[in-house]
Parts: sequence; structure tokens; C-alpha cells
Amino acid sequence: MDKFVSEKDNVLIVWQQKVDESVMKTSLNVIQTKVGNAGTVSVENAERLNLSGHHQSVFDVALFGLFSADEKYSDSVFTEAARILKPNGKIVVQPNVKDDSQTKNGSISQLKLCGFVNVVEESLKEPGSGDVTVIALVGNKPSYEVGSSTSLKISFGKSKPVNGNTSAKQVWSLSALDMDDDDVELIDDDELLQEQDLVKPDAESLKAPCGTGGPKPKKACKNCSCGLAEELEAGAKPKPKPVSSACGSCYLGDAFRCASCPYLGMPAFKPGEKVSLGPTQLRADA
Repeated sequence: MDKFVSEKDNVLIVWQQKVDESVMKTSLNVIQTKVGNAGTVSVENAERLNLSGHHQSVFDVALFGLFSADEKYSDSVFTEAARILKPNGKIVVQPNVKDDSQTKNGSISQLKLCGFVNVVEESLKEPGSGDVTVIALVGNKPSYEVGSSTSLKISFGKSKPVNGNTSAKQVWSLSALDMDDDDVELIDDDELLQEQDLVKPDAESLKAPCGTGGPKPKKACKNCSCGLAEELEAGAKPKPKPVSSACGSCYLGDAFRCASCPYLGMPAFKPGEKVSLGPTQLRADA
């Protein structure tokens, strides 16, 4: 992993499982030699990284799994690494491919979800290991800080044509004078008509179906124009208003009838019996 470290870099090395002390010293000496006296190397345990109190954007490179590949890191550890890395800072992770729950694709997705971009897989040959290659996932922190903002230039004024080109507004305009009649295909109106459209209607079919189609009596529409209103008005016969008793005692005889009762002078009759009255009897007294 020392190939990702340059001179004057501030390097963060995160470890989790306890490893042989000689292996740790050897790896640290290689990294320290690479960064030189102008660079720094900080070693942190994964469980203590969030409590280390590092300032934001102080490291150039963060190395995970340098001492052992049998390590697995949580999202909070990678999120903290993204916070303390500089913009465009690099993270290098040797994934635990032996663990079935954390494949290489899963590790790549985990790094992306924690804020890293351009995550790729690289094969490395460690010094002194012969032809043995190891897998490393390399990603970068974005070129901006988390929560950074920038101002947008928004103009609500009327935009001017570029270079005074007023013809740009006329690109999508189309005039009837611009079209050649020979190039326009017109539809024949006769082709739109069907056989039933050519049949001449009779007068009965043109009559509006006002009040028809049921046992109910005909009733003319408001503002009727088909002649039904005149037909009903000419054939209507006034019906006499039925005579009803106000006191309900008219059938008993004159002793029980009012002074203005139309049945006055007539013999008593049975309740509900139909009694015909003449026109003079229905006329009110003057």
C-alpha cells in the first residue's frame, strides 16, 4: 500500500485486530520512510477513531487493513475517515474477502454510501511476497467539503440574444406563406363521410323526442321549438275543480250545513257518495 503514499503526506493508518508487533513496525517504517520528515503518520484503532478528536481535513491518505486483511470496518469508521481527510484525499482499503457477508462489491458500495467517489479495485504485489497479489479498493473524498455551498448567478431580467442575433427567435415560427401548396397533403372531405351520413332524413326523425318513450304523459321542454307545446295547449281541456267539504258534515243534511254550503237544500247522502252539483250551485252568492 506504500505506492499510494507520497512525500510530505499526512497519513492515517487504521487497524482493528491485534497483529504481530514486528509486522506492524516493519510496515510503519516503510510508510514513514516514504513520507519523509515533512510528513506525518498517525495510527488509530478503529474502535477509537471517532473519539480521537482529529480536526477536519487534516490527512492526505487513509490506509485500512495495512497490517491484516482479516478486518471489517463499520460505516461510522469510514464516515469519520471522510471527515478528517482533505478534499480529494485518498482512502485505500484491503477488504476482507474471506468474510461471506462482505464481498468486494459490498465494500465498494459501503465506501460510496459513506461519501467516497471514484472507488475502484486494484491488484497489488506486496514486497517480499513473490507473485502473491492482494486486492485493494481505492477511492477519493470529493473535491468539496461536506456542507459546503456556493452562490448561483440567477438573473430574472429579460435575456438578450447572443451577439445581437434576433433571428434566433424566429427559428420555430412558421407562416402560411412559407409553405408550398404542392408540398401540403390535404384530406378529401368526401372520404370522411360514411353511407349513413348521405341518407336524407325525414321530418319524423328530425322531431325532438320530447316526452316520448314511456307511459308518462307528454311534456314540452322549456323554449320548445318542435311544436309539442302548441299541440298540448290546443288539446288541453280544463278540468273542473273537485268540490271538497270544509266541515266534513255536509252529507248529514241542512241542519249540519253552513250558510254558504253548496249542498244546501239537497237531501242527505251517504259519506263518500258522488253528488253532482250544477253550475249555479258552484257560483258564489253576490
